[in-house]
Amino acid sequence: MGVILLGILGLFNKEYTIQYQVLEQDEIVDTDRVIIKAGDHMAARKKADTILRKQFGRTQYKIEWVQRF
Repeated sequence: MGVILLGILGLFNKEYTIQYQVLEQDEIVDTDRVIIKAGDHMAARKKADTILRKQFGRTQYKIEWVQRF
């Protein structure tokens, strides 16, 4: 019960840095990073994808890498 409660409260989340490229007609116009708190690598990538899709649209960005520091 205690482990589930800690997981629900987000105490096991780690910070992941996601680097992405903004594309315009197949040309890279900007590269930036975003920091996401998530439980694992795939969850961080999914959260970043959702945020970037809302900001740039489906085909206007590309996630380069996800790394935990």
